[in-house]
Amino acid sequence: MSKKSAKNQSFAFSSIMGGAILAAMLLMATSCSGNLDATLRGDGSVRAAVRLNVPEALSGRVRQFVGLGSREPLFSPEAVRNQFVGRTSINLVDVSSPTPDILTSVVWVQNIDSLIADTSLVPQGMIQYRKISAQGTAPAMRELSVKLSRDNAPYMLKLFPGIDRRIIDSLSPPALEPDPVSADEYRLNLEQVIIGKKNMPAFDACSVEIAITVPKAIVSASGGSFSGPVFRAKLPLFGLLTLEKPITFSMRWPE
Repeated sequence: MSKKSAKNQSFAFSSIMGGAILAAMLLMATSCSGNLDATLRGDGSVRAAVRLNVPEALSGRVRQFVGLGSREPLFSPEAVRNQFVGRTSINLVDVSSPTPDILTSVVWVQNIDSLIADTSLVPQGMIQYRKISAQGTAPAMRELSVKLSRDNAPYMLKLFPGIDRRIIDSLSPPALEPDPVSADEYRLNLEQVIIGKKNMPAFDACSVEIAITVPKAIVSASGGSFSGPVFRAKLPLFGLLTLEKPITFSMRWPE
């Protein structure tokens, strides 16, 4: 096997086990597909519920690739709990693995400003929460914005616990590599080496769906849709794993 081929193979299935960590900005996501439902309250606190699921069409390939038995769980609630020990800016409320292919968790942030100020978890520019002063007849606004890029992708491993770092270190997706292959090369590797063409439809369906509820009705947003106080976005896993282009979204509402 050539060095280039070996390197290409090394980029692969952390995408399934850990790739979606590159997804849901605020507070986590670590699997083939996931849902993040977060609520930002007027006092600046945040509650986020997460459900992570590796579909049956891919779970067998995941276990084969990382050397797990057919009945071994893909997620470790105990590992998640351990990763929260000593943290003060974000707290774990609950975590469970109802089936070997599913992880659910709830996290709590007492103050979003304190979380953003914790640069050990949130690098500058990844999450911004700011007040926009009133201008003329326009009232004061609040804005929450997120930017996911290759520059801040490594930090997301810290925000999204439950990741097996050994897998990430040996199977890094392009977004985490200092000298990454292109998105086209990565897709070819998935088709020919890791996933196989017959499984690519299931892989391409993998995404992280985000719902963020803010204190008041949203008046404008980018990177998703909104209705009343709820912002929604669907982030494809492949784009999160490659991050050839940064993924951004934002929303504004009255102060």
